[in-house]
Amino acid sequence: MLGSQEDARDAMQVVFMQLIDKYDTIRDKTQVVSWIFRTAQNHCFNVLRSRKNIELAVDADEVGEVDEIEERLQKKQILRLIMGRISKKVRDAVHYTYIEELDQRAIEKLTGQSPATIRRNLKRFRDLLPSARRELGI
Repeated sequence: MLGSQEDARDAMQVVFMQLIDKYDTIRDKTQVVSWIFRTAQNHCFNVLRSRKNIELAVDADEVGEVDEIEERLQKKQILRLIMGRISKKVRDAVHYTYIEELDQRAIEKLTGQSPATIRRNLKRFRDLLPSARRELGI
């Protein structure tokens, strides 16, 4: 559903973290399997919706003069190149911190990453930027 095994594993981890958090609130414990499937489906739909919203936001920004459009396309391509060089967990930390502007507790609930791991992943991203900029000539 998400397009890659890595994304599926991340989704599975999030769903099972939610199960651990909410297990006591599940009234009928015989329905745990259906709860897992429903939660997994909802999580995957949220991930796909978030991806689409990012694409729509970027596309909506591409209104203006031809020079502006070319510049935005270049920035979009550069961002894709940089984001393609980092792991899914680092991308998630970057996306939820800088694009969604969530705090670390909310990111922890979504991704299962501890606040310390989120900070470490953001540092990895910041550390990668200078070498990526040099390689891309920007």
